[in-house]
This record gives sequence, C-alpha cells and structure tokens, in this order.
Amino acid sequence: MPAIRHASKRKPPPEGFSDIEDDLLIFANKMKDAQNKPPPPGPRYKAQWEVFQISHQRSRYVYELYYDKEAISKPLYDWLLKNGYADAMLIAKWKKQGYEKSD
Repeated sequence: MPAIRHASKRKPPPEGFSDIEDDLLIFANKMKDAQNKPPPPGPRYKAQWEVFQISHQRSRYVYELYYDKEAISKPLYDWLLKNGYADAMLIAKWKKQGYEKSD
C-alpha cells in the first residue's frame, strides 16, 4: 500500500514562489481545460497534443526563469522540479549543446 501523504509534512514553497504563482496557475487552468476537452475526430494520438504543448510551455517558462533571466533561486527551481511544475528530463535536453536558441 502506498504511503499516505499529509499536508502537514509537505514543505512550503521557497521564497519567490508567490511571484510566479499566477503564471503557473494560468498553465494549470490551461492544462485542466485541455484535459477536459472532448477529443478531436481523427487519430487518438492527436488528442494529447495540446496537453504536451502546455506541459512543454510550462517547462520552458521555468527553464527561462532560472537559466536565461536568473529570476528565481536554486532552491525554488529545485522545488518546482520536485513538485512537478516542470519536466526535469526535458530541461536537461535544453541544457545540452545544440539546443540553445539564438535570439
């Protein structure tokens, strides 16, 4: 049986989370809308495209805040990854040479 998680044992978010919380809530609402939307006609895999796109955008947002703009701290970045606000494996790909964007 899986362990029961208690709200009292969870660590509160690090300092600076309140600054980006509104943007993360917008992504969460978009994700909820995409998941509740009826699937489009056609192949089944197309039904998940919007969900993957929103997840990608949210991960990119966290990546840019930490690496490009340096607007969030290391503890906050680690907390966001640990709590599922961004995809750590996707961000690891972006950190590799050849994935950087030239603006």
